[in-house]
Amino acid sequence: MSRRSGLILAGIAAAAAGIRIYRLDHFSLGLDEILQAYWTRLAWTDLLRELRLDAVHPPLDYLIDRLVGGLHPSEALSKLPAVSWGVGTVAALGALIARRVGSTAGLVAAGLLAVAPFHVHYSQEFRPYSLGLFFLVLSLLALDRFLERPSAIRLAALFLASLATAYSLYLAAFALAIAGAALVLEDCFAEDSSRRRSARRFLVASPLFLLALWLAYLPWWPVLMEAMRRPPPIPAQPPTLRRLDTTLSFFAFASLEGDPLRWRGALYWGLAVAGLLAAVRRPGARFLAAWAVAGFAVIELLGQLHPHYYATRRFLPAGIAVPALAAIPLAGLLRRPVTRIAGAALLACVLVLEARGLAGYFREGRCDWRTLADFLRTHAAPSERVFTENQYAQLCLAYYLVGPGWLHGALHGQHAIWDLPNLEGEIVRLNWSWKPGKRAWLVLAGEPHHPKLREWAEAFPTFSFPLAEHAVLHRLDPELRPGGWLAAR
Repeated sequence: MSRRSGLILAGIAAAAAGIRIYRLDHFSLGLDEILQAYWTRLAWTDLLRELRLDAVHPPLDYLIDRLVGGLHPSEALSKLPAVSWGVGTVAALGALIARRVGSTAGLVAAGLLAVAPFHVHYSQEFRPYSLGLFFLVLSLLALDRFLERPSAIRLAALFLASLATAYSLYLAAFALAIAGAALVLEDCFAEDSSRRRSARRFLVASPLFLLALWLAYLPWWPVLMEAMRRPPPIPAQPPTLRRLDTTLSFFAFASLEGDPLRWRGALYWGLAVAGLLAAVRRPGARFLAAWAVAGFAVIELLGQLHPHYYATRRFLPAGIAVPALAAIPLAGLLRRPVTRIAGAALLACVLVLEARGLAGYFREGRCDWRTLADFLRTHAAPSERVFTENQYAQLCLAYYLVGPGWLHGALHGQHAIWDLPNLEGEIVRLNWSWKPGKRAWLVLAGEPHHPKLREWAEAFPTFSFPLAEHAVLHRLDPELRPGGWLAAR
């Protein structure tokens, strides 16, 4: 990459940083982020114990957040590490594609990712996804640099980046195995004799490299094995056209998960498919085809074999290759003088559509539990109990109404200023816990819904909080109380 291209890439990374810092404190944390915030306030031994029991994610991001948490940052500042990983991913993807495909394609790929709503979303989230994607792309960049000119330092960088990927996000490690293997195999037949020789030597020695990674991963290997042995929490969700539509939309211009594809998304995926066909024929870019196609397929297969609560974000390690594929035909138009104007116009159109999706995300792309907590803080006395329909609502509301230390205090029997019992949907439990003559509150939100409890609560005054995941708050006035728990059955 030339000095001029490097400066442009630095400018794109700076713009990506500005986009990801914008409105960083506009939304509250969601449930998964709140759980991570609760855990990263624990002592180191307690944190590791909780992570081992949970086993859903490897520990690296939690440990980093625990270190940052020692500085007692604000909620917005605690998300800055995720922002930095997101910016690093933009720069690393641009550099990788520039090396493998060309400077123009690298800059376009970085530009598309910088404005991509899905990547901005997860670069602002207090979760491991941004870190896992960063180390995934950084590992591929380190692999490409090692195959170009092998050295002990470059091999160490590749090893550490690959290990960090596995310690950050399980599915990112799977995607790295797919894309990395494809990149090495492709370079085994490269025109450059030096690169071809390096790739073949690395391929022969790869069992030793993988063994070293496995030995370094041994502290977490039993946790991964335990997670794989556990029965799935839900049945597998069968592939449907509806799910395909929303997944494709998510990695195009969608503001929210679940948005339909529409013509704008079809345009973006038309570019990605054109890039996929070009990548199959183009030396240096073929690994992108494997990264995207095999990545999506393997992640879907894993979701069928061991299903977990479905969310489109599980495809992130494969979806990160989509902007790179879409960049290839755009770069092809920009390189030719006769099509340069058309290419610039098409690129501008794509960036505008991404910006529109991004604007929608910044308006309503996340939840805000602070609205509900602020209302209760203003209209309810601490002596009035606040009942929640389920643990989901209890954890989210308690974080903002009581504070980040609520869970630790609850686990150790410490009394909080606000009492927030979880009803688990049982009306009888509410009737026994609601003190006669006292006003109380009931929060209906999150999963699971309990229809009988919701029907029972309709007799009481209602306050809606759409930002707090469409929460409904009922004021339980004593004069409206039913005659007894039998009447509520």
